[in-house]
Formats: sequence, C-alpha cells, structure tokens
Amino acid sequence: MIRTGAESFKSKKRWYSSTLPNLIFTLLICVACWYIGYNYWLGFPIKTGSGTSILWNAICGFLTDKDYAYLAGFILLMLAAILLQLFNFRFVFFRGKTILPFLLFLLFNSLNPVFFPVRPVSIAIFLIIFAMFELFGSYQNPIASGRMFNMMFYICVGSLFWPYLLWFIPVFWIGMYQFRILNVRTFTATLIGLFTFFWFMLGWCIWKHDWSVLINMVQCLSDIHIVFTGESWLTKWARPLCFFFFMIFLLFYISSQDTESSIRTRHFLSFLFSFGFFSFFLSLFYAFTFVDFECVCYLSASLIASYAFSKKYGIASLLLYYLIVAGLIILLFVSLWNIL
Repeated sequence: MIRTGAESFKSKKRWYSSTLPNLIFTLLICVACWYIGYNYWLGFPIKTGSGTSILWNAICGFLTDKDYAYLAGFILLMLAAILLQLFNFRFVFFRGKTILPFLLFLLFNSLNPVFFPVRPVSIAIFLIIFAMFELFGSYQNPIASGRMFNMMFYICVGSLFWPYLLWFIPVFWIGMYQFRILNVRTFTATLIGLFTFFWFMLGWCIWKHDWSVLINMVQCLSDIHIVFTGESWLTKWARPLCFFFFMIFLLFYISSQDTESSIRTRHFLSFLFSFGFFSFFLSLFYAFTFVDFECVCYLSASLIASYAFSKKYGIASLLLYYLIVAGLIILLFVSLWNIL
C-alpha cells in the first residue's frame, strides 16, 4: 500500500519521542543526574541492616568502592529500562515505533536522588518484569500452568533481594483473574511454585543449621512504619504523592479519551494500574524503604504514560514529554533541598 504525502508526513511527525536527538537529550539529563549523585555521594555508603535482606547485605559487601557502586547502579538501571522496552515490543501495548517506556523509566529513576547509587529493588525489578512476561504471555490461556509456576518462582526469587515483593503475589492473582487465566489448575501451579521455593529455602536452612534467611524475611515484612510522621514528611513525600496524582490523571485521561482500544489492551492497562496503585499504598506502611516501592510504581507509570502519550503526535507529543521532564527536574531540586 502506497502512502500519500500527507500520511507519510503524519507518520514521521507522530513519534517525536523516538528520534535520536530526543534520545541523546534524555541520556544527557540522566547522566547529569548521576553525576550530581556521584559528586555529592548521594546514597553512598550503601545502607544495609534493618529492612534489607541478608543476600542484599552480602552483595553490598562487594560494593564498598564508590566508582563501582555507581557504575553498577547505572548499568542495572539501563538494563532494566531496556528489558521494559523489550516487554513493550513483545506485547505491543500501542501501535507504532516508540521508545517511550525506555525513556520514561530511565528518567523517573535517574531524577530521583534517593535511588542512587543502587538499591535492593534494582535487582528485584528484573524478576518482576520476568514474572510479568509470564503473566502477560498467558493471556486468556487457562492451561498455562507452567508459566504460572514460573511467574510465582520469579517473584519468590526476587524476594531474596527485596522481601517486600512477596506482598505483590495477590496482585498477580488478580491479574490472572483479569486475564481469564485463573482456575483451579493455574492457581494450584502458583501455590506449587511458592511451596517449591520455600521448600528449597527450608532445606538450605536445615543443611546450614541457620534460619536467619527466613527470619530476616519475616522481620522485613513486619517492620511497618507509617509514613505520616515527622515534621518534614510532606517534603519527603512530595515525589510519591505527585506520582500518585499523576497515575490518577492517567486513569481518568485514558478512561475518557480511549474508546477504541481492544479488550486485551484494557485488561493489560487495568493490571498495570492495580500494580502501580498497590505499590504506592504499600509504600505508606514502609517509611524506611519507600523509595523501592517508588521504583516499582515507575514501572507501571512508564508503560501507562507511554500508552497515553503515544496517541499524541507532532508538537503535542513533544511538549508533553518535555513537560514531564520539567516536572521531574523540579521534583529533583525539591528532593536535593531536603537531602542536602
């Protein structure tokens, strides 16, 4: 099919976010933010102990050098953003070529100074995306027991680095229901995946005569501290609250503007909204590790915002993207003012 000149022009103008200059612009901003974090030693030395897993504390023992810590954090973030982009390519949330998921996820995390240089969720986020690959890849396949087993096993492995990931198991069960996967067979597969993981953990603890790993998980999950305490809680929580209202805006925007999406896309978006909101509300109960929940929320927000803004083209798409960047920079300065 031969496109007319107007159609070709519109196609070229539609995907401003995927142009090379915009990619370079985004990467420069992210590198600048990482340089600021490196220069001011933000998050270094890496905090361990209360609220973190034993495995994560052991990994931090190898990240005592500032250069290696920041390099490892930046590489992990880049790889996670690339994996999220591949996730979008695999399940095609929206038509057209765009790298918005990669750009937004990279921006959301890089312009959050509390995220530097590396955190437990930096590794756990990979297992979350792998679990989502299994869940989304099983859409309306009620006999996908093997994939549901893998999904649950990925979540459990991620909990070794970030124990709070276990709280997200009910969200994945809800996702199974939304995707028409949930039945006795698939639900049993998830339980087998859960029990298999902890059976191995139990065997390891018995063999080593050391129950510290399981005890540490329970301690992390039960270490609840409500966030609305202290004099500066509003400043500290400006970013999470902004992202919460940003998600609310996206929910109403997509509900009012998006009337032609397939049922499959609506189910996918419904799960991502549930996942993002659940992450935010969980963060309210874990004041000392709330930034890790923020990163999980960024995962949902990146995909949802990419879907919403991909329907804009030309100058509107470009302005929306730069508006997000400007808002993130303002939040960055607010956070730096509170930290420094």
